[in-house]
Amino acid sequence: MAQDSLTESSLTLGTLIASRICHDIISPIGAISNGLELVALTGNGNTPEMELIEQSVAGANARVRFYRVALGLASQEQKLGASEIKNILAGYYADTRFTCAWRALEDVRRDEVQAVLLALLCVASALPTGGELVVQHEDNVWEISGTASQTRAVEALWTVLSGQGDANGLQPSEVQFAMLPRCTQALERVLTHQITETDVTIRF
Repeated sequence: MAQDSLTESSLTLGTLIASRICHDIISPIGAISNGLELVALTGNGNTPEMELIEQSVAGANARVRFYRVALGLASQEQKLGASEIKNILAGYYADTRFTCAWRALEDVRRDEVQAVLLALLCVASALPTGGELVVQHEDNVWEISGTASQTRAVEALWTVLSGQGDANGLQPSEVQFAMLPRCTQALERVLTHQITETDVTIRF
């Protein structure tokens, strides 16, 4: 019990840190974006260098918005609308090898969206050449799937997802495999996954 309590405290601290970092970073990114708009109004913004800066700022903003929900502190009271979630996903997966379809129409509690985004990160990690990601919500069950020409899943990571592996050896880019089981446990959902040669699916 003490170990479980310590684990939950560590997770809460981690999400607080992530929220603080995202909160503090998104303001200067917004300021840079506003500055670029002002430069564009002067007529001096149509250069390859400015376009590169604009793309970089847009990419940074999209990643911060995604990680703020996926890795930050989640709330049961706060909800996100389908249009806002789609906007976050469109920005995050823009100019990547992935497409992502959000097929849930209703507003969703932020803690559920957090679990879904973590699941997307897990699924995408097993699709080395990119692929099609789909999120569906039916009968109170979330299904996050990915399809590609081939899958390549690291067994140790998915063992952690099943609650049977050791999360101590995870890399920062793999933190979603430790966070997702704890998030679904807090939601009182049963987490399952299935991996074939061309598909990866997570349900909870």
